[in-house]
Amino acid sequence: MVSNSLDMELEELYATLERLRVEHAQDAEYLTLRAALPEDWPL
Repeated sequence: MVSNSLDMELEELYATLERLRVEHAQDAEYLTLRAALPEDWPL
C-alpha cells in the first residue's frame, strides 16, 4: 500500500492528497494527470 511505502498512516496520506488537490486545482498538469486516474480513486 502507498501509505506503507511512504511510512504514513492512511489518514495522513488522504490528508496529503486532499491538500494537493486543493493547492493544484487550477494546475493544467495536475488536472491532466488526475484525469488519467479512475473516477473512484480517492479524492
